[in-house]
Amino acid sequence: MTPHSEPISHLPPAVSQQFLAASSRRLLGKGEQLFALGSEPRAMFLVLSGRLQVSILSAQGEQFFASFLPPGHWFGEIPLLDEGARAFYAEAAEPSEVAVLAAPDFWQAVNADPAVMLAVMRLSCSRFRAAVAWIEDASLQPFKVRLASRLLALAQIEGAGCNALRISQEMLAAQLGMARQTVNRQLQTWSHQGLIRLRYGTIELLDPAALQAL
Repeated sequence: MTPHSEPISHLPPAVSQQFLAASSRRLLGKGEQLFALGSEPRAMFLVLSGRLQVSILSAQGEQFFASFLPPGHWFGEIPLLDEGARAFYAEAAEPSEVAVLAAPDFWQAVNADPAVMLAVMRLSCSRFRAAVAWIEDASLQPFKVRLASRLLALAQIEGAGCNALRISQEMLAAQLGMARQTVNRQLQTWSHQGLIRLRYGTIELLDPAALQAL
């Protein structure tokens, strides 16, 4: 796994279609919460349209942005598997539609076909590997490398060919545990070098290969 790799968020097409057929639909307005931190795991989810924002809270109640979930991403299976409370909360970053696979329907599909369980376990394992890679990245890499890695990861989340990242510098700083001013200085340097273009609420990657080379 490269330093900027993200977890697999897609199930095999047959499994995804099976889950989708058993799911209900939920519309979320911008800022509306899908589920709360510490809530009971009652479903697995697929982003159909829009974009969700995943966040965690510190012991002091401060919000820390973790990631975005664009269309096509399945998530929420780990609490169903271990019956633990949700470790993060999710809300709509823009008007969104989500498929909701209720826990009973999830378990009916998983118990009926070992291939379905294997697909779900691979999804969970990919998240674990990505979490370990993220920890290693944060612990061992210089700040410049971590920032480049995060930008590339966000581009990967958005999908092939998408180099315009809709994320604020405050969110990037929170993800990396750095001051916004530190993030801004490095982004300005890369902007002057022609690697990125900074716009309000958007960071456009002009030269992903150069960032990858870091």
